[in-house]
Amino acid sequence: MASTRSFAVALLAASTLALSACSPAAGGGGSLTPTDQDAVRAVTTAESDAGGRAFELDSDDDQWQVHVAVGDREVEVRVTTDGTRAESSDDSEQLDADDDAALRAATTTLADAIRISAARASGGARVEEAALEQEDGTPVWKVEIAGGTTVRVSGVDGSVR
Repeated sequence: MASTRSFAVALLAASTLALSACSPAAGGGGSLTPTDQDAVRAVTTAESDAGGRAFELDSDDDQWQVHVAVGDREVEVRVTTDGTRAESSDDSEQLDADDDAALRAATTTLADAIRISAARASGGARVEEAALEQEDGTPVWKVEIAGGTTVRVSGVDGSVR
C-alpha cells in the first residue's frame, strides 16, 4: 500500500509540475518572472551543453554559473543572463561525493525546484542561487530568492519543506 501511495504522490507532483511549466505566466505572486524563466533556461541550456544534470546555480550581473554533474566530473557552465547560450565551461573538478549521492537520490530537477520556489514566493520571486544539499540523508534543493527568502524543495517529491 505504501508503494501505491508513494507512486500517487509522485504522479501528483509530476502532473503539477507539468501543468505549471506549461501554463502562461500571469501577473502577481505564483508566476515565473522573466528572471526565473531565465534561470530555468540557464539550467536546461547548461545541462544540454555539458551533457549532464545540474545541481547548483549562481547568478551575477553578467551571467549564470551552473554546476553540472557529468559522470564523475563537475562541469561549471557559464550561461548568458537570458539563459539561451552557454558562453564557456570548465570541467577541471572531480564531482564531490556528497553532491553525487544527493543527485542519485533526487528525482526533482533543479529546473523544477526553481519553478516550485517561484510559485511559492510572493510578489514574483527572483531566484539568485540554488543548490542541492543533503539533510538527514535526504536531498533538498535550497533556492535563494531575492530579499533573503530561502525556499527548501524536497529532492524526492518536490514538496516545499
